[in-house]
Amino acid sequence: MTELFFRQQGSGKPLVLLHGNGEDSSYFSQQIAWFSRAWRVIAIDTRGHGRSPRGDAPFTLAQFAEDLHAFLEREGLRRIQLLGFSDGANVALLFSLRYPQYVEKLVLNGANLSPGGVRLRT
Repeated sequence: MTELFFRQQGSGKPLVLLHGNGEDSSYFSQQIAWFSRAWRVIAIDTRGHGRSPRGDAPFTLAQFAEDLHAFLEREGLRRIQLLGFSDGANVALLFSLRYPQYVEKLVLNGANLSPGGVRLRT
C-alpha cells in the first residue's frame, strides 16, 4: 500500500483536492489558502506525483481511485466534498461511481474519461 503525501489546512468539513496529470498538490496552493477559511482542505499528491511514491500497483486512474479510498479509510473520512481538476476530475468521477457513500458534494473541472477526441502531439 502506497502512503500518499498530502497537505492539510483549516478545519470543518473535509474538502479533498485532486490535481491533474504531471502536477501535485502544490497546484492548489492559492485555493488551499482560500478554502481553508471554511473547510478542512486536504490536497493529495496522487501515486507517482509530487512527493507520493509510485509503488508497484498499476499506474491507472482506477488505481488512483482505489488509492483515494485507502487514504480516506486511513484518515477516518467518510463524507467529503471532492474537487478534481483534469485527471483529478477523472479520478473523482471513478471514485464517486465506485464509492458514492463517501461523497457529499462533487466538483469536476476538465474531466474526460473518454480520450477518443484527444490527439497525440507530433
